[in-house]
Amino acid sequence: MSSTYRTIYALLETLPVVSSHEHHWPDELQVGLTLERIFEKSYVGWRGARVVGSTPEARGAFLARHRGGSYFTWIEKGIQRVHDFDQKITPENWDEVSGRIERRHSTPGEHISILREVGRYRRAVQDTYWQYGSDIGHPEMFSPTMRTDMFVRCFHPAVRDHDDNNPFACYPDAPRGDFAAYLAWLEALFTRWRGAGAVAMKSASAYERSLGYGPGDLRAAAAVFGRAPETVDGEARAAYEETMFNWFCALAAKLDAPFQVHMGLGQLTGSRPMLFAPTLDRHPRTRFVLFHMGYPWYPEVGALAHNYRNVCVDMVWAPIISPTAAISALHQYIEVTRTNDLIAWGSDTWTSEDAVGALLAWQHVVATVLAEKVENGYIDMADAERLARRLMYENAAKIYGFAERP
Repeated sequence: MSSTYRTIYALLETLPVVSSHEHHWPDELQVGLTLERIFEKSYVGWRGARVVGSTPEARGAFLARHRGGSYFTWIEKGIQRVHDFDQKITPENWDEVSGRIERRHSTPGEHISILREVGRYRRAVQDTYWQYGSDIGHPEMFSPTMRTDMFVRCFHPAVRDHDDNNPFACYPDAPRGDFAAYLAWLEALFTRWRGAGAVAMKSASAYERSLGYGPGDLRAAAAVFGRAPETVDGEARAAYEETMFNWFCALAAKLDAPFQVHMGLGQLTGSRPMLFAPTLDRHPRTRFVLFHMGYPWYPEVGALAHNYRNVCVDMVWAPIISPTAAISALHQYIEVTRTNDLIAWGSDTWTSEDAVGALLAWQHVVATVLAEKVENGYIDMADAERLARRLMYENAAKIYGFAERP
């Protein structure tokens, strides 16, 4: 690495961190954490990886299968940083490493100390998709999102979203027979969440449908609401989802809440960012935060940020998907966004070790991009230092309404 990279990276290691997006586990799931559990509840596990058995042969096969992939690479680096060792994880040291993890997580709250002391995290936006609106009991660290997915997807108690949620199961008091009453109840619910400290709305519906939302139709949606799912065809379901999504876009503007939207790596045929342009046109007063650099279509996110004043760019998850792609994307976003103050990042992880690893990936991406731009004369070192502060904490603090230096 060049001396410019090393200088910028050293600065990054001193800066506070504000994360735009976490799925952090609550205290009770962090106590007694093991190495195997960390891998299982990470994107290594999300891709179907499981450590089968406890034999050296099974562990060796797992490591051989996943070492070299970006998800594994950065979570291993996070575990090394948190637990202060520099060897690779091997079948021979597996139990020793796992024992260190389990001992450190023997008391509730240690995971928060790791975030603060090792990761320098000061604030984070928490997406508790298993308990909408929750700060997992740590309001000093986490501010909740307001998820929309099950409300967009589910028109009847028998319909579930991709996380197996249903609004009528989660909220038995939700009106079931009157669509207008249901919308009034929903608005009151989200207004309470916003008043209690929620800082954003969040849609991950790209895991189950296209981002190409039409304008919707309230009367058509009202005709679907409460009907048994076997009596509703695909066209009517789509009309209901489009109506509800547009209704939430309008509510986000009313509540002055940024609306985070998952793009890329969902249902790939429908998750490319450009499909979302008609929604941006339809809701100019809503501030949309476009997630995950829309991988693999990251230039499209840059194009949308260039043309639409109501767009923020969020590189959450991106550095651990592919640091190579994230470096290319950040180069472009710095060049095409209007003021560089609407580019944010989050780790998108469940455990502190994984969050630290994702942070290390982000620091590598930021240091690489800024060093290259200094070395080729695009910016000077003072500009690089200013951008470093923005990318690590200032931008996210601005977008979500936190104090500028948390």
